[in-house]
Amino acid sequence: MNLKRADDGRTQQTVSAEFPPREAIRGTTVLFRQLYSTEERASYTKVRKIIGRRIHECADKDRDHRDEMQRRWNKAHGQLRAYLLTFLADRTVCEARGWATNMIPNADVKPEAMIKLFQYGDLIHWGEGAEELSRLSEDEFNQAWNTLHYLETMIQLSHFYLGYSLLAKAAIGD
Repeated sequence: MNLKRADDGRTQQTVSAEFPPREAIRGTTVLFRQLYSTEERASYTKVRKIIGRRIHECADKDRDHRDEMQRRWNKAHGQLRAYLLTFLADRTVCEARGWATNMIPNADVKPEAMIKLFQYGDLIHWGEGAEELSRLSEDEFNQAWNTLHYLETMIQLSHFYLGYSLLAKAAIGD
């Protein structure tokens, strides 16, 4: 990060961003959609429904525990689709310490909206959302800032899906 002095004496920060090649982001986006989209056969939504049915079919002593674990995963998934993980962590700390939560960075970043904009406004399809994404990315800084939030969103949900896949693998056995 380079620091520059502004004319009025304030310190101004300049940030440079280096992202993977655009086609690498596009390819990752297409693979990510397989897990994210509710319509894909291997999506979290489809897999969790299969596991949920199996949980309710089993009538052993661990059924309620498995059901509770499934509910926790579903709740976490909903939270990660709604907020950045960094925001959720910061909010949890602030609430635990009795601090105000109205100044936490990235509260306005909505992962579902970012995914929809980037997938359907540019990377996979071009059309729905293209104008809004173009408006949000009108200058180099905003383009980099929004791309960063999009990649953060994909990363946090990808880690979630990886964890859930290990749970599913353990549930069905090797």
